[in-house]
Amino acid sequence: MSKRTERRLKWALSIGVMFLAIGGAFALVATKEEPPRVEKPLEGTLVEVIVVQGNRHEVDLHAKGTVVPAREIILQSELGGRVIWQSSELVPGGRFEEGQPIVKIDPRDYQLAVESFRSQVNRAKLDLRLEARRGDVAKREWNSFGDIDASADQRALAQREPQLEASKLALKAAQSVLKKAELDLARTTLRAPFNAMVVTENVDTGQLIAPQTAVARLVGTDEYHVRVSVPVASLRTMQARTEDSPGSKVDVVQRVGQETIERKGEVIRQLPDLDPGGAMARVLVSIENPLGDAKDLPLLLGSFVDVTVAAAPIENAVRVPRGALHHGQNVYVMNDDDLLEIRTVHIAWTQPDAVLVTDGLEPNERVVVSRIPTPIPNMPLRTARDAPAAAATP
Repeated sequence: MSKRTERRLKWALSIGVMFLAIGGAFALVATKEEPPRVEKPLEGTLVEVIVVQGNRHEVDLHAKGTVVPAREIILQSELGGRVIWQSSELVPGGRFEEGQPIVKIDPRDYQLAVESFRSQVNRAKLDLRLEARRGDVAKREWNSFGDIDASADQRALAQREPQLEASKLALKAAQSVLKKAELDLARTTLRAPFNAMVVTENVDTGQLIAPQTAVARLVGTDEYHVRVSVPVASLRTMQARTEDSPGSKVDVVQRVGQETIERKGEVIRQLPDLDPGGAMARVLVSIENPLGDAKDLPLLLGSFVDVTVAAAPIENAVRVPRGALHHGQNVYVMNDDDLLEIRTVHIAWTQPDAVLVTDGLEPNERVVVSRIPTPIPNMPLRTARDAPAAAATP
């Protein structure tokens, strides 16, 4: 066989094998059985849920406040004169106990006035005694005349009764002037009206001052106040002091460098206006012994402090994590049919990581705490089979 014939035979065999393979493939496809069709169930969106319960929650209101004095006065002189003495504590930061002398004015003019008016009182007393004796003499003379036809006014005048009354009035007037002079003499010493600390002082020894001269600015040390701004909705959760019951307890903390100053307080009243810096209500907190003991750091006036108010407990409230809250007031609920419900809830209290809901949720309902990309009411939901279906909230 020639080479040419052999080559043609190989090509023919190759083409034949290829056609046989193609035919076999078509035969397999044509005879293949079609698999049974099974409808795939529609799976819901995978979510994580918690089961909520209604409980009684103790809550604290956290806010900021400013320390202000409970008592503050401008100490003024009621008299004029030269300052002859002032206390060594009359400096900013100096402290006085109630009744302790602060400044003394030269008292000599007022002492002379007291002596002068005391002499007038003694003279008025002497005049009264003399007039009483004259009256006794006049009454004896009148009685010696027997029955005389005279009016009551004539009889009183003859017995010197008007003169006696005038002497009594003169004595009262002299005594009143003496008391005024003695009061002025006492006012030459300015004393602390209450336990106080000096904020500023304006006089020095030797200075001539006039009435109503401002001597010093004093603040009381027995009690400080803290003005606290709180949401208006929180006012119902706290109690102001009344005659029958104490106010809500308060913890006040001031941070000074690496140290903290802690004091206990009490809500005493609600202020009548809103905070000028925002629509916040303001309450007044009373702090007793704000300066503390000798070893303690004092609470500083004008400082900003952290305030924690023990508010009234909230009954039957559901605690919902903040991550489960949407648009400020919406919560996603997985109902008994495993469908999504979008609920609008009433938030009674906010906490750093959760909110307390009093309306819109029922006990044992499942709240979705995971993210849903496109939430649509009544969309199907499901939970992971290998994870607990629900976890109780704390």
